[in-house]
Amino acid sequence: MDLNLITHWKPEPGRVVEWKVTDASARAAVEAPVDPALPTTMQERHLRRARLAANNGETQSPWIGIAFDFPGRLDRAAMTRTLERYILRHDTLHSWFSFENADADPTDTANAVQRHVVPADSIALIAHEGETLTTPEQVRDHVAARFANDTSALAWPAFVFGVVEHHDAGAPGPEDSFTLFHAVDHAHTDMQSMILTFAETRIIYQAELDGVEPELPDPGSYVEYSRREREKAATLTLASPEVHGWIGHLTRNGGTFPSFPLDLGASDEPKPAIGSRFDLADADECEQFGAVCKAHGSNFIGGVFAALAITEHELVGRDRYMALSPLTTRNDPQFYWSQGWFINLIPVGFALEDATTFTGLAQRAQDAYRSGKALGEVSVQQVIDTVLAQAGPEAMSQHATTLAPPPIVSYIDGRRLPQTESFVSTRATGIVGGKATQIASIWVNRMLEGTWMAVSHPDTDEAHRSVTAYAERLSNIMKTVAREGDYTVTSFAPTADSATAAGVE
Repeated sequence: MDLNLITHWKPEPGRVVEWKVTDASARAAVEAPVDPALPTTMQERHLRRARLAANNGETQSPWIGIAFDFPGRLDRAAMTRTLERYILRHDTLHSWFSFENADADPTDTANAVQRHVVPADSIALIAHEGETLTTPEQVRDHVAARFANDTSALAWPAFVFGVVEHHDAGAPGPEDSFTLFHAVDHAHTDMQSMILTFAETRIIYQAELDGVEPELPDPGSYVEYSRREREKAATLTLASPEVHGWIGHLTRNGGTFPSFPLDLGASDEPKPAIGSRFDLADADECEQFGAVCKAHGSNFIGGVFAALAITEHELVGRDRYMALSPLTTRNDPQFYWSQGWFINLIPVGFALEDATTFTGLAQRAQDAYRSGKALGEVSVQQVIDTVLAQAGPEAMSQHATTLAPPPIVSYIDGRRLPQTESFVSTRATGIVGGKATQIASIWVNRMLEGTWMAVSHPDTDEAHRSVTAYAERLSNIMKTVAREGDYTVTSFAPTADSATAAGVE
């Protein structure tokens, strides 16, 4: 499955049909009382950031979306039932959030975030006929506006569903198809959830067409997951091993989050974001690369982090690698099919020291990843909150406005997720928004066809040059390991350009 910023998505034109909640559902949402279930820590930070951005009139794109094709002509009644079934299965999609004091500072943690739950028996959808859009740009602009304007978790619903029909007015033909597009606020989803949406809606829709009950596992409850996560966070103290582990990683990184090593041309102020995509290795090269990793005490993911560390060392001379990497928290099988934000960031940090080859570094990188996974049940924000709580109310208030998300380095093995063999034939595309940014975040994705990298970064000439140089160096390392069984680390030789880049932290 491709991953694109909305500005890079290239849909086919056609007639738009969209599903919206009924007026009765909307009234029930407004009247929904406060529910005692708290949001997760990640949700709360996200919601405070979203409220602050809205209060300041700032652009924010906190949604995650997906688009994929179905063969044949759309059966609107069957799709309506499909989407209603899907929404009713996932309790997080019934929620919206408000603040205890709507007029107070949303960054003040004393201003509590409140959950409202729309009664399931009041949730219903209705299809609305849209206009016929004749160019990909028109479709993209229409969908982008719907995603940006109608997916806030501070109201209900936080989701958008629609299709673009691709067929002539005549009799049905073998080329007829339609594209489903969907987005939901990040508070209710992550990219693995989007892939589960892909599988689940396809299964339900086919069952509706066949007139049978869909065969799907119980989805579990993200609200229950939220309760467990809060209970765990409440037990943390300065003596907790997870707190010690996180503090150690942050201390070794100078007390700061990691940064992209090269100049992004945005040190003065945020610039509009854009996404770039790079192929790293094909399927055969990935198999060979993985075999080398395994022979030297590492898995594929450890090899990727080793190659990333070598890339940064050769480009700017970094002798220590540090990344914040998303890790799924679906550790209980009951949550495997749940929709929700099942992500924590883990630290992956290690020194290159005397390593002169990829094979000499691979196991060290794998061990660093395993060490980081041991902290996966506790987020860095929970650690910061624990430390600040010990420091007193003044420290808490000073930290409250620090809500900017850090850059991440994500690795996903998409081959292990449901129906991945259908990604290419359905043109499945993950879609994310873009806003002004000063950081670069990286997604490394292994699929059946090979491994590729997406980078979200400022849309500047410097950033385009930097992310291209970074991706090309990373790809060369992986391909060399696949072809020759190893890679010799090149000593960093500072130049005028690299010295400037190395100073960007």
